[in-house]
Amino acid sequence: MKKSWLVGIVLCGFLSFLMANPAYGCIGPDGKPIEGKDGEVTNCATAEEETKKAGDALEVSTELLDYGYLSEVGRSYTQTITLTNKSDATIAVKLSAEKPDSSEIKDESKLAAEWVAFVGGIKYFEIPANGTKVVGLRIMVPADATFGSQYATIKVEDVSNKVKKTVDLRLTVATEGVAFGGEVTKNFASPINLNNKINAEAVVKNDGNAGFAATYILRVTKKFGLEDWKEITNETKEVYPGAETSFKSDSEEIGYGFFTIEQKITYINDKGEQVEEASTRTVLNLPLWAVIAANIVIVLIIVLLVVINIIKKKKAEDEEDRAPRKAIKEKKSKKSKASKKEEESIEIEM
Repeated sequence: MKKSWLVGIVLCGFLSFLMANPAYGCIGPDGKPIEGKDGEVTNCATAEEETKKAGDALEVSTELLDYGYLSEVGRSYTQTITLTNKSDATIAVKLSAEKPDSSEIKDESKLAAEWVAFVGGIKYFEIPANGTKVVGLRIMVPADATFGSQYATIKVEDVSNKVKKTVDLRLTVATEGVAFGGEVTKNFASPINLNNKINAEAVVKNDGNAGFAATYILRVTKKFGLEDWKEITNETKEVYPGAETSFKSDSEEIGYGFFTIEQKITYINDKGEQVEEASTRTVLNLPLWAVIAANIVIVLIIVLLVVINIIKKKKAEDEEDRAPRKAIKEKKSKKSKASKKEEESIEIEM
């Protein structure tokens, strides 16, 4: 009895705590629990709203810093990014240059992280409320740099709000010329889809030493009737040296029936030329229930054919069984008729 009372008291206390701290147990965008704060966060909605505001405080002017093709080594190249504080409070910012996490990039193509220096050596600073800060990034290309593309990741951390953002950095050492090796190794679209979406995929391979951007576009229209093309995928990705990059359609619901789809892939081939490969094909979208119903009908037809075949076989067997009996009966009948004729002929002779 005492244990029951004790459990009840603990549960009541826990429920009272939750009521007093409605934000307790809320999960923020970073996947971590948001703890309630007296007078600041009163419920999950408020917690998520304030977390979103914190994430939107720092704005970075670009997601890609492209230094292009660098024809000289042993010298530096500088570009800038602009950081904007969109909040009403001062924020602290920390910068760092790191090797990309992507497994698609080979280690020998991640050297740019070692070549990056922040102008003035400034890696930690504050941006006042609604203020901006221009940051210079200097790339020092070593004299013995091997020609080809190099990549780095610039991490921009809003320390005040614990939010991290990234800027991709790309350059190509072109002292001896660059070698591209773009090739489409896969361009697929499922001919039958058991839903009302398009299932398509393309893969672009790069056998060269220089990276390039490839673009994948997927359009769709009804197979029959007036053409009304609708673009459902338009995506551009970097194809790293010695790697493959895949594109998959993120199709919205387009309905059921026959459709004509067009796939366009733009890339740089081994001659350094930008080429476009386009293909069209017909696909059929079916609801799952229709496929199930069709399968049931097919099964019923098969069962019906089997039953008909069994009946025919049984009938043939019965006919085979009756044939000997019929032959015997006919033989007896003939014999009986012959005997009767013989008796009649004897009577006549007498």
